[in-house]
Amino acid sequence: MKQKLSIFYSTVYAFCLLLLLSTTSRASTSLIPDVDQQGIKQWESENFVDETQYRIINEANNEILEARAVGSASGLFYKKKLPINADTRLGWRWKVSTIWPGAIETSKAGDDFPVRIYIVVSDGPFFWQKRTLVYVWSNNTAIDTRWDNPFTSRAKMWAVDSGIDLIGQWTQHNRTIQADLKTAFGTTYSEIEAVAIMTDSDNGGASFLSWYDDIQLN
Repeated sequence: MKQKLSIFYSTVYAFCLLLLLSTTSRASTSLIPDVDQQGIKQWESENFVDETQYRIINEANNEILEARAVGSASGLFYKKKLPINADTRLGWRWKVSTIWPGAIETSKAGDDFPVRIYIVVSDGPFFWQKRTLVYVWSNNTAIDTRWDNPFTSRAKMWAVDSGIDLIGQWTQHNRTIQADLKTAFGTTYSEIEAVAIMTDSDNGGASFLSWYDDIQLN
């Protein structure tokens, strides 16, 4: 009996160890670098209007990316062609401290968001063939609403959070991006060209302080 129990517990221990190693392996297979002290070095900055201030800070012994926009619009881009399929998922979490309740987000004057994450794809070799799916924390549009960006019909906006109810709280997202891209553009893409983040307040003059973490593509 003791021998059987010993074998049983050894088997359980081996299974738990295998599960732990498998989980760790999945967590470390992201195709893009996270926005921590090391990973941020692989993201490039691109300015549009002035410069949103991005910096790594610590929260509960965890490195996160803080973004502060004061009448500014600049983003961080990870530019690399990466294959995707029906199972590829983009995961992240973000947190905002405020929104702009009066923004008319379908207008150029109201195209400001406390947090955005972009997926860039292409229909061909020229710049006008680029397409961009933009996940946002909307100021006032219902969750799961989609609309054309007011500056270009080549970008589709998608509200995955909205309003004031979760201000100051982390919200977690995990999107099947091939399916989302098909919904947005009617095309099944097998490759993306870049992932980007941006906190911007250049059009309406608002100020945003927001945070990003755990950006994973796998």
